[in-house]
This record gives sequence, C-alpha cells and structure tokens, in this order.
Amino acid sequence: MTHQTNPKSALLERSRFSLGELPRAKQFEIWKESINCIYSVEMDRKTREAGFVANLNSWRHRDLLMIEAQSCSQSFSRTSQMIAADGMDHYNIQLYTDGGVKSEIGIGGDFLQPGGLLLLDLSQRTEAQTSDGFKSMHLFLPRHLVEDHLTHPDDHNLRFLSERDPLVSILFQQILALNRYINELADHEISVLQKTIVMMLSACLNAADGGTRSTDAMRRDIEKGVMIRRYFRQNLFAAELTADKAANDLGLSRSSLYQLFEKHGGVKNYLREMRLRHALKLLGDPKERRRSLYDIALECGYETDAGFIRAFRAKYGVTPGDVRAGHRPYAHHADDGVDKRYEHWLHTLA
Repeated sequence: MTHQTNPKSALLERSRFSLGELPRAKQFEIWKESINCIYSVEMDRKTREAGFVANLNSWRHRDLLMIEAQSCSQSFSRTSQMIAADGMDHYNIQLYTDGGVKSEIGIGGDFLQPGGLLLLDLSQRTEAQTSDGFKSMHLFLPRHLVEDHLTHPDDHNLRFLSERDPLVSILFQQILALNRYINELADHEISVLQKTIVMMLSACLNAADGGTRSTDAMRRDIEKGVMIRRYFRQNLFAAELTADKAANDLGLSRSSLYQLFEKHGGVKNYLREMRLRHALKLLGDPKERRRSLYDIALECGYETDAGFIRAFRAKYGVTPGDVRAGHRPYAHHADDGVDKRYEHWLHTLA
C-alpha cells in the first residue's frame, strides 16, 4: 500500500472495485460480468454462494496499468473469441503475495512459487487456476513497449519465471515497490521506472527456457499473426490501406489474409474495431478535448461525423459525446454502485 492519500503525479488515476456492500447472492455474477472484459472466470457453487470475495485496487499512469486483486479460488481463461472481440494486445505480468496460480499448459513451469512471475500474452489463449484466498498484482504493459526488446516476443504466453533467478527476484521486488510508492512518485519518475521494468522483464524473458513441445510448431503461425497485426497498427490511418494492399505488402495471397482474419470477422471488421478503439482513447484524453468529432472521425477513417457516431454507438452502446461527458462504455450496470473504471482503462491502454 502507498503512504500518501494524495498522489504526487498529475496523471495518476485510481479505481477501487469492491463487492462488500452488495447482496451476497449477486456478488459472483457482478464479478464474472465485470472481469469478463479480459478473462472468463468460473468457480464451484459452494464458494460462490458461501464465501465469495473479490476486491480490485487499480491505478493507471499513461500506458501503465496496475491491478491489485484479492479473491477466491477460480479458473480463468481467455479464448480465441474474446481475443477477436476485444482486440487487446498487452502483456500481463502477474505476481502473488499470497496463494498462487497454476496452469497445465504453462511454459517453464506449472505453478507460480512465491517470488516468481507469470507472463500472459493477451493476444493468445489462456487457461489457469488460482489458489484459494489469493492476493495478486497484475501489471499491464502495451505490447509495443516490450516486443522490440524480445528475441521471440510471441513465445512467452503463460511463461513461469522462477523465483530462483536473481533478476526475476529483483524485478519482483521492483514491481512491489512501484505499487507501494506510486503516490509518492512524480510523472517523470514513474516513466523512468516503467522503462527500467520493461528492460528487466525483457532480460528475464530472453534468458528463459523450458518451452513446451508445441512452442516451435506454433511459432510460425503466431509470428505471422503478430507481423500482420503490427503492420495494421503501423498503417492504421493510411487512406490507401485495403486488404489487397495489405496482402501485397505482407507477401500473402488475398485468400490467406482473409483466412487468417476469419475469426476477427474479416479484415474490414478488424480495421474498424481498431479504429474505433483509437477513437475511444482520443475521446477520453483531456488533451484532445478541443478537437471536433468530425476531425476525430476523419482520423479514424470515417468520411462523416454522422457515420462515425453510428458506428461508435453500435460498438460501445454510447455516443462519442457521451464519452466526452464522462460515461464509460465498459462500466456495465453502473447503478450497482461498483467502481469499474479499470475495465475502461484496459480497453484504452495505449
């Protein structure tokens, strides 16, 4: 926990998700619906009805997001359908201060020991199980901050990093310290620590071994998918971007490109989703408040603001003007009184 109530940083935002004031019968369903913004969770009926608890303390600073969690034993997964629907492409570094997590498809291990770290790649499928009464911390980093420093950026989903590695142990303590002192750090100091964590994490991952049998067989398809997503990120706002041009630039046949993006609803749908996510980020940025909706619509590939508003409302259930007025498109059932701003932060992390 931090030592100050008022943060020193001008850019730090905080959120506290707690179910303690809600009727016990509703708690698990509200938790399940909320955390479904990133993972699908399940637990046994006895725990759901008798002893369920879930608390999240979260903070965001620019493109850095920390979620401190406390809950009961549960399984969590991230499916191909969820990946296709939300398009999130971050790395999630997990550490546990109480309890732990296990996965039968982990790389380099199957259970996270105290002092170790677990890396999840949100662009890949996940299946894992937490222990009862766990307390964990989840540091989210956008892919672009990390992948250029990695030898194989796509080989580390469900990567268990051993507490016996001195560098892992140092990184573990550094993440704990960042969370503890976040209110006492200025913006430039947080940015320095973020860069340090990225470099230390990269060093740990580049030195890691213990891949599964399927790692080498999967690498080619995974790397191809990541190469394509990176291409679309870099060319997202180019007026001449089409499926034909993308296929030509990437050295793929048009049919191959469409097959790869079938789970995303096609290339056109994938681009629309990415552009709308970018629009959501711009609309929530105080520095962009003076920009007209028409200007943002043009940047995101729409010829008219009316077409942009229709597409945005169809995607998020609110209008661009609603977002500027403070409405959170991912904060479902706001009338339950639970602070769910972390959902919005996850979906707008740069």
